[in-house]
Amino acid sequence: MDALTRVAPPDGMLLHRFTVKPRHLDDWLGLWPVEAAGLRDAGFVLHRLFVETDAEPKVSLLLSDARGRDEVPVAQPEALAPHVFRNGVTRPVRCELMTEATAASVAGRIAIMRRYAIVGGWEAFLGVWERIVPVREKYGFRCLFAVSDEPHDLFTWAFDFAGSWAEFPEAQRDYYRDPERVALREVFHHMADYSIHPARQVLV
Repeated sequence: MDALTRVAPPDGMLLHRFTVKPRHLDDWLGLWPVEAAGLRDAGFVLHRLFVETDAEPKVSLLLSDARGRDEVPVAQPEALAPHVFRNGVTRPVRCELMTEATAASVAGRIAIMRRYAIVGGWEAFLGVWERIVPVREKYGFRCLFAVSDEPHDLFTWAFDFAGSWAEFPEAQRDYYRDPERVALREVFHHMADYSIHPARQVLV
C-alpha cells in the first residue's frame, strides 16, 4: 500500500456540500471543470472532491480561502440549476488532516465518507480518533482528510481501500478485532450519531 502525501492544514478551510439530482451526475461532472476554474480564478484553493454513490449523489468539496470568505461562488448558475438541488451549505471547518490525490492514488480504490455528531468534548474525541487513524491504515484504509466543524458538532472524514462497497464489511473484520482497535472503543462515547457512505474520488 503506497502512503499518501499529507499536506499542511490550510488556513481558511471550507467544507461545501450539496446534492446532485438522480441521473444527473454525468451532466454535473461535465460542468465541473468550468466551476473549478472559476473557483481558482476567484482565489480559492481546491483540495479534495468526493461524490457519495449509494443514494442521490452528495458532493463534498474541500477548499480553502486565506481571505476568510465563507461563500462559494457559482460560475454557471443557469447551466447547473437543472442538475443540482438548492440544498448547498458551506461551513468553515478546522482541518485535522489532508492528503493529495493523484490519478494513481485513486485508481481501484473507493472512499468511505464518515460524518459524526460529536458529544462529550472535542479534545477527548480527537485524542481517540488520532489513535484510530494509524490502526486503520495498518489494515489498508488510508485516511484521506478530516475536518472538524465545532460550532455544529460535526466531524467529517474519509478513508479509502482497494475494494468495493459490498466487500467493505468483510474487509473491516480483522481491523475491528485488532486489540489496538478494541482498546479504542471509547470513541463511541463521543458519537451521538454517525453516517457512512461509499464515495467516488474526483480529481480537482
